[in-house]
Amino acid sequence: MKLLIFIIGIGIGIACVIYNRKLVQSLGPISWAERTFGAGGSYLMWQLIGLAIIVLTLFYVTGIIERILGSIISSPF
Repeated sequence: MKLLIFIIGIGIGIACVIYNRKLVQSLGPISWAERTFGAGGSYLMWQLIGLAIIVLTLFYVTGIIERILGSIISSPF
């Protein structure tokens, strides 16, 4: 199951990074990203989203995310 999630997650992340121009053309520019990141901020936002998807997928597959969430949840209790 984790192998399937790895393949799908990495694929979606890479697609967001590579096809950011097509995403902006089809979905339109995002005004928040343009204000925050400057001109071309929508493209940068899609690249950052793709990178975040890749990193979170790797964290999930390797088990790091369970350790991080476990330490955050167990610390107050």
